[in-house]
Amino acid sequence: MKVAESIAYGIMGLVIAGVMAIIACAVNPDIGVWINELIRPAEKEEVKVDNSKKYYVEVPDWDYIYGYKTQKANEESEDGGSSGLGSMITDAVNGLSDAINQLEATKVDNLAETDVTVQDVADAADAMVNALTGKGGKKIQVNIETESLKNTGSGDVDASGNENAVQYTPGYPTGKNGYAAFEPEIIELTDAGLAQQAINSTDYGQLGNEFIFSTEYYPYYHMLNDTGKALYRQIYANTLNLNTTFRPVEQVNMDTMQMIILSVVFDHPELFWLDTTFYQEFDYKGAAIKLRLRYYDRINNIPAANREFQSIVEQIVAGAEGLPDVYSKELYVHNLLADKLNYKHNPLDQSAYSAIVGNDTVCAGYAKAFQYLMQRLGVPTYLCAGSAGELHAWNIIKLGDNYYNVDCTWDDQNPTVYDYYNLSDADNYMHKRMFNSVYLPACNEGTFIASAQ
Repeated sequence: MKVAESIAYGIMGLVIAGVMAIIACAVNPDIGVWINELIRPAEKEEVKVDNSKKYYVEVPDWDYIYGYKTQKANEESEDGGSSGLGSMITDAVNGLSDAINQLEATKVDNLAETDVTVQDVADAADAMVNALTGKGGKKIQVNIETESLKNTGSGDVDASGNENAVQYTPGYPTGKNGYAAFEPEIIELTDAGLAQQAINSTDYGQLGNEFIFSTEYYPYYHMLNDTGKALYRQIYANTLNLNTTFRPVEQVNMDTMQMIILSVVFDHPELFWLDTTFYQEFDYKGAAIKLRLRYYDRINNIPAANREFQSIVEQIVAGAEGLPDVYSKELYVHNLLADKLNYKHNPLDQSAYSAIVGNDTVCAGYAKAFQYLMQRLGVPTYLCAGSAGELHAWNIIKLGDNYYNVDCTWDDQNPTVYDYYNLSDADNYMHKRMFNSVYLPACNEGTFIASAQ
């Protein structure tokens, strides 16, 4: 009985494979030519494969993208197998590796129009996915791994303390995240007398009622209700005036206060002296009654540091202002940061200061510098925080009527790449928004790529 079942399953697999091939050929006739070439015996001596160069296919996590995780779990058979559509697609695309190796073994120097290239294989894979699901175009790509890339590390240190342990894989940078979220210290006051003492020990400081924040440039402010906006203005004004301790004009719970402080940080990279990893909150019966912010002690003279910061910003802005359009300005700033910066941790690496005045920073510094420079050039640009394997920061920029994702950190390779330059959310699937960044405008349009030459 088991033998009969095996034969039946084998026949079924061949039928499914045949149907997939027919559909793919219908979508792209060139695939039929490619398949014919693969199965036809070679008529000439096989060319020796260059083992110093290896082609491989990068396949997205289709199960995650199409939401099959739950369905797939329900469809698992008793023997632990899975029949999820996402797994079938992934397995089918991964199976193209043999074809790629054969193409590499028989490649020629002068390609004719009818010759199949390695990129054709990637296009064929995408056509198969599109024919089966209508959702192709998800960054299926063929990459080249060379000996030089194998031997080159990112310079990061892994958990064991070994330098150069993390290697850069084309299209998927690793070890280049480093965004740090707030770690609030909550001082819970249970005694009414102590609570009143905390309130009496400080005042409101600056209220900030004179400030107006436009919707186009300060989206996080406009995500808040009236109470949140009042606290946002107060936090912004006190930070601007270097006042660290004050009583909130409104009493909200801990989670709400943290979201409001994050909103100020996300909207205002120019407040670079604010340590975005820590604040202190005095809490009484679930409400914040006193706040204490912390400024970087590495910056001894904040006004002098701000003058230096703004002077360098003015120089960069002056270099881009004469360019003909917003696309040229964006490219100028993107490439300037890639040329200027080194991915390296330091005590100020969560600030725009580390990327504008200094040369060493992590993703937070790249993203905040890009945000501020582009906004100074009149291009709405936002900080986006989330996950890309670990906490990470990148940008969302408005070009024309559409929004795009930009990750200067991941594009800063040697040489500079444009793998994460002006991507739609679909193409930027390695990045997952978190915090109140989930409410930023969606990037729904197809990838827009300005000239990188």
